[in-house]
Amino acid sequence: MKLFYLLFMVCALTGCSKEPDEATAETTWEAQPDLPVVNGHANFAIPGDGYYVNVMGNAIPRMPVFPSLSVRADVARGYVADLSGKPLKGAHIGVSSSLTGGFYSSGSALTNDNGYYEFRIPAGAAYFFGTAATIIYNETPAVVALYPVGGTSSFPSGNGVVKNFVLLSYGPANPDEVAQQPGNESNYYGGALSFSFNINYTGDPYQNPEYLPENGVIEIELIPIGTGLYGETRSFKITRQIGSSTGFSIHNIPVGKYTINAKMSDGRKLKMRAIGTKANVYEHLGLKPDNAVGTSTVTFTPNHQYTPVMVPSFKSNWDALEIGLKIAI
Repeated sequence: MKLFYLLFMVCALTGCSKEPDEATAETTWEAQPDLPVVNGHANFAIPGDGYYVNVMGNAIPRMPVFPSLSVRADVARGYVADLSGKPLKGAHIGVSSSLTGGFYSSGSALTNDNGYYEFRIPAGAAYFFGTAATIIYNETPAVVALYPVGGTSSFPSGNGVVKNFVLLSYGPANPDEVAQQPGNESNYYGGALSFSFNINYTGDPYQNPEYLPENGVIEIELIPIGTGLYGETRSFKITRQIGSSTGFSIHNIPVGKYTINAKMSDGRKLKMRAIGTKANVYEHLGLKPDNAVGTSTVTFTPNHQYTPVMVPSFKSNWDALEIGLKIAI
């Protein structure tokens, strides 16, 4: 009896009830594999009836190696890291659960210094929400969505779940939504640009010298300035046959800073002007300088109305920066 009492007191003082794999700030991360190499140059051609191009395709980069965790009933736990395997502190991970009758409840936590989070899951059919982190991107705090490793974001709450998350610079988000809306920039973790223009149609008696010719070809070139979030240095050239459509988009561009060149295939330079709701919202993001002829620099724009709590699960938070094109005269 005395021995039992002694063991009880020792456990009360030292926490014997903790599992062997309890994650703490001292948990050691394994050595990480080399980052994916994204370099070289890629060319894409959009036909006159095409509206977008996904320059990185639908491949997901290899994942980091996470510390091992066991599943605990009624508990959500896991790690958040960048693609290199560096733990991310302060990332928000939340779960929402729904019960019969439309009642909802939620639980959430912020990651600690070691990238670890843990919280109790409310009863019901559960799914992750608000899975995001705030990073500094080109001198600007930006809320960016996180990728759920394994590609699932819902689960039965009673079983508990171990779910790790990664900050990506490109890649598709929810594959079902990508399949349904491949032209939606928020379905990719890379940045996006959207271009619009007016057309001088053949036979139209009114010809504006700043409008683009119906039979012309637009050339957009993106050249990295330095490297992307994870050392990406790939450049891109996109040509677009004008046809009858007055716009197109470039999606899933590795997040970074780029020189952007815009011209017609006959050599005439294009004037670029930021338009739409994201025009000049951020001091250091977007098209800089604006109203540039032929060449400028460009960074991508997150949704400035979002906090980490508001970012949908398994969906990007990058908005397409809209750029209007005109013939420079």
